[in-house]
Amino acid sequence: NNLGVRVSNLESRIDNVKWTGKLNYTYEREKVDGFPAGTSNTLLLRLEPTATVNDHWKVKARLDAKWNAKEDQGVDPDGSSRVQLKRAYAMGHYGITEIKAGLMPYTSEQTVVFDNTFTGFGVTVGKDQKLEATLLAGRDAGDNVRGINLNWRPTESFRLAGEYYSQSDLTGNRNIWGVGGTYTFSETANLSAGYWKNTSQDNNDLNRAYNVEFNYKGAEKENARSFGLFVAYRHLGAAVAVNQGFDAAVTGAKGWEIGGDYTFAKNVVGTLKYFDGKGIPAPNTKVNKFYGSLDYFF
Repeated sequence: NNLGVRVSNLESRIDNVKWTGKLNYTYEREKVDGFPAGTSNTLLLRLEPTATVNDHWKVKARLDAKWNAKEDQGVDPDGSSRVQLKRAYAMGHYGITEIKAGLMPYTSEQTVVFDNTFTGFGVTVGKDQKLEATLLAGRDAGDNVRGINLNWRPTESFRLAGEYYSQSDLTGNRNIWGVGGTYTFSETANLSAGYWKNTSQDNNDLNRAYNVEFNYKGAEKENARSFGLFVAYRHLGAAVAVNQGFDAAVTGAKGWEIGGDYTFAKNVVGTLKYFDGKGIPAPNTKVNKFYGSLDYFF
């Protein structure tokens, strides 16, 4: 009957939208020589809907609401905690080509230059193939960003990447070139390394970045008692590491970062990280940061 058809159509549309998310608590403490230590306690609720449009296209979004647990108030100036739209983009797949457009995420090689969102579009050709190329263009907080990333996977254990980004704002242009790679020793261990250079400015440490990281295992949210450990040396010049994605390592500093994560129960993951380094270009200035978080995924 007609009622049964309408109910069936409604159920079909409800199934088209999937919701995931997490509740996150994060504590951070950063200390720079000559300045008082800065601390933060943040509670984050994140919702991530995915809506299926058709066989080729999906729409994805991210909604965040933060609470300042240290001050027991919202993070907004008036003490409230508004829900903010962090992502909203369409993603399409046609064979080995992926298209993204909107307020979309982008991560550079090893997250050294970018781990952020920007408004624009990106096209990946050869998705998950031995040779993969991504072109992107858009705006990040008012800055114009254009880039290309090439990934080559000659074997299952080795991957090599090269990338270029152009970022322009009121202060001028940045032309950032980088190369990086990852070698996987086994299912439980891998080593990543890379070097990046801003060729638009003076040849000094602020215009360079390099990263070496060894990873052992990794916490899997579905598997209780799984864990991961890592150790890394990072040099993050401020003119290159524009929006880097490391939790403890500090932009404008160089040094060691160590850490690990552990799954206490299914979908409950804890993370600890610590960075100990020196300023760039002020090697006599010590910089350290502690990062701890607890995530409840759903």
